Amino acid sequence: VHALLVCNASSELTALRNMEEHFNPSTLPLIPYLLKMNFHSEKASNRVSNRKFTPPAVSLKRTMLQGPASTEVAVGLAEKMIQMFSLNPDQAASLLQIARMMASHEAKPVEEAHTFPITIIRGVFGAGKSYLLSVVILFLVELFGISEATENPRPAPWKLLVASSTNVAVDRILLGLLDLGFEDFIRVGSIRKITKAILPYSLHAGSGGDTEQLKELLALLKEDLTPAEKKYVKKSIEQHKLGANKTILQQVKVVGATCAACPFPCLNALKFPVVMLDECSQMTEPASLLPISRFQCEKLVLVGDPRQLPPTIQGSESVHDKGLEQTLFDRLCLMGHKPVHLRTQYRCHPAISAIANELFYEGKLIDGVSKEDRSPLLDWLPTLCFYSVNGVEQTERDNSFYNMAEAHFTVKLIQSLIASGIEGSAIGVITLYKAQMCKVQNLLSSVHSEAFAIKTVQVSTVDAFQGAEKEIIILSCVRTRQMGFIDSEKRMNVALTRAKRHLQIVGNLACLSKNRLWGRVIHHCKGWEDGLQHASQCEQQLHDILKCYLEKWKEEEQSKKKEK
Repeated sequence: VHALLVCNASSELTALRNMEEHFNPSTLPLIPYLLKMNFHSEKASNRVSNRKFTPPAVSLKRTMLQGPASTEVAVGLAEKMIQMFSLNPDQAASLLQIARMMASHEAKPVEEAHTFPITIIRGVFGAGKSYLLSVVILFLVELFGISEATENPRPAPWKLLVASSTNVAVDRILLGLLDLGFEDFIRVGSIRKITKAILPYSLHAGSGGDTEQLKELLALLKEDLTPAEKKYVKKSIEQHKLGANKTILQQVKVVGATCAACPFPCLNALKFPVVMLDECSQMTEPASLLPISRFQCEKLVLVGDPRQLPPTIQGSESVHDKGLEQTLFDRLCLMGHKPVHLRTQYRCHPAISAIANELFYEGKLIDGVSKEDRSPLLDWLPTLCFYSVNGVEQTERDNSFYNMAEAHFTVKLIQSLIASGIEGSAIGVITLYKAQMCKVQNLLSSVHSEAFAIKTVQVSTVDAFQGAEKEIIILSCVRTRQMGFIDSEKRMNVALTRAKRHLQIVGNLACLSKNRLWGRVIHHCKGWEDGLQHASQCEQQLHDILKCYLEKWKEEEQSKKKEK
């Protein structure tokens, strides 16, 4: 038997095929702005040429892209919504920039119109990006309504596409809309990948025929779901039988889909003059261009944080060196486009955010929450702590690393948290290696499930945790000999900024202290009360917590049996 191990390039090949079918530079209104936006900045053009970016030989004559309302109307509506939704100054600046972008400039020639049809929003972790984008969507929908009431119908009616590279990112924005009481949207995607609460508003165009989709929904209903999730699936089944969402798709002003779902046939007849790309700093440029080109985008909103994870690129280091990792977000900024910065974080305790502020954000972060807002959940649990574990790194057959000493300590810490009254859903475990994730998951699955409600504890790699947050994060570093990619600044930034109240780092003190970045992290931990602990010293405390809890649990179980 012969086996050939090759790189799975299906997504890259699909992206290329989609670009070939749908990307026509001569008919795309945004092309001049995507290739040569800032015509007057010498500094910007120098920066681009350093990266060997040369615009292709196509006509770059800019045309006026009219908006749905006058500047006065658009800005007036934005100012009203800034007050209504209590936006902070940076969020307000973002909405006002979008308002000016959406305005018509009938009285001004192209050369005098200083507003470009692209808005870039650069937001730090926990900056309320999803909340802001939900408010932006409400603003755009109202603006579209004003346009329809006051102007003649246009060839392509005003519609908005909300897109991202991940299903989680798209659903997060749509869930934000539901929180604000807005339900007039359709989510296009595959049944299994859509958040249950969004299913009733979805169209499952990529999952085979209607009969197969109905079977999949009915099968989903038989799975281990919460009562709320069952309600959403039942409602989705009703909508599917009626075919209601197919009809609504043509009428709604807001549609959500991943970039990969953009070629779905149900979207063939639609145009989206406005496209919003979330987590754009995590998308390859071909993925970003698909929704822009396929739906004849005229106004574009890009949102991301280039200090967090870049796109995942399959291949050797040479592939990265040749610029495939460079995103549309990065390239437009290099061209001189000034993004609007969201600098206020509302997630982390100030002691936790201080690490990222020093290491990755040049001290420009603003804390939107105080230490009182993020008071400790348990007296014995430090806000910030490095637990030194003397384990040994090992490798699986796929060359992924794991550390059993760290895995055992992590599970003991989780059990102690649950024994102290913490809900499993409040705890997240992040590791930088898939093998370590599997080891922790396996150990958790062997824990007494009746005594410890560990099912809802999330255990993920850094890549899978981007955009998520938990009250308590346990970060397992794994490595004991060399650093590997655990000293990647972007990976570290994501890993260190998921915790709201408690960040517990489990690692090898001797190894990590030698690294420039991790040495500074450990220095921060040392400055906090009980911020540096040796696992061997605190294991007795954890053992006592577990012993006391299990004795009490056994007594309660015996008394229940006696009552029966």
